[in-house]
Amino acid sequence: MEKRNTHYRTGLIVSAVMLLGAVSQASAVDVRYGLWAKEGEAQHLGALKFKEILEAESNGHFTVIVYPGNQLGTPREMHTQLALDTTQIMASGDPGIKEIEYLALPYLMKGINNYAAVINSPIGDEWNQKLVDSRKMRLLGFLPRSPRQISTNKIINKMSDLNGLKLRAPQRDYYVESLSALGAKPTPMAFKEVYTALQTGVVDGQENPIETIYAQKFYEVQKGIAMVDYIDKPAYVMIGEPFWSGLSDEHKAMVKKAQVASQELVKGLLPDQQKKFLADMTERGITVTYPDKAEFIAATQSVRDKLGTNQWGEETYKMIVEIGSKDM
Repeated sequence: MEKRNTHYRTGLIVSAVMLLGAVSQASAVDVRYGLWAKEGEAQHLGALKFKEILEAESNGHFTVIVYPGNQLGTPREMHTQLALDTTQIMASGDPGIKEIEYLALPYLMKGINNYAAVINSPIGDEWNQKLVDSRKMRLLGFLPRSPRQISTNKIINKMSDLNGLKLRAPQRDYYVESLSALGAKPTPMAFKEVYTALQTGVVDGQENPIETIYAQKFYEVQKGIAMVDYIDKPAYVMIGEPFWSGLSDEHKAMVKKAQVASQELVKGLLPDQQKKFLADMTERGITVTYPDKAEFIAATQSVRDKLGTNQWGEETYKMIVEIGSKDM
């Protein structure tokens, strides 16, 4: 009898262990993270840092799958995925609402810390609530990017050298109006068309951060890069509200910790990476110039004032200008 009871108890223990294993397996959560950056870019390494920290902190409760190079679709497609909880986290230059996106007006923000100061203010709290209410996602943080520079098929030493040049612009008014104010002829087109347009002479140049110019090999079809820092814009890391609201406070803290580590890694990598990319492109025949930015800043003042006031109203615009101009 004792022998039979022992077998019975052993069977119960084995069953319990198997059940616990099954429950543990079922409770593991996949987190899909989509972003534009290609493998090896600083921002992709930042996403991998997010994965490393979150998986370690949660003891494997979360498994993060990173999809670089827009594998999950366009930013707007990924926004929809966040709302549906088919993707949980994404990073792109499109934060979903213009209130946040217009922080990228030319020469408005001195750097990533100024962006964070606006987002962490009551102004930013209101915007995040709008994101939750209207788009079912929220801003988690940033992946820093280098300031946007202008590459062309001629050498740019001063602003007047841009006169009449056809420059590809993203399909947003603040890019188009900024480049117009600098004397160029902006030509909006999809990003995937840019290399061929430069190669065939459809456009004379384009604008992007150095890491993007390098990753896309635009240096193969351009002569010069003008370091004018005309828009300093990070990528926005967004998290789906259905996913976020389902997390415990402990897990939310882990996600925030992973995001901070990711952001700091990218911030540290970018300066050295930019130097390396510029040196490599110079060796390949690109001429890098450093025009006086004062005339660029003055020329785009009307763009900042008009679009900023239209978007936020005069009072909020003045508050944002004040935060954006501080040394942080």
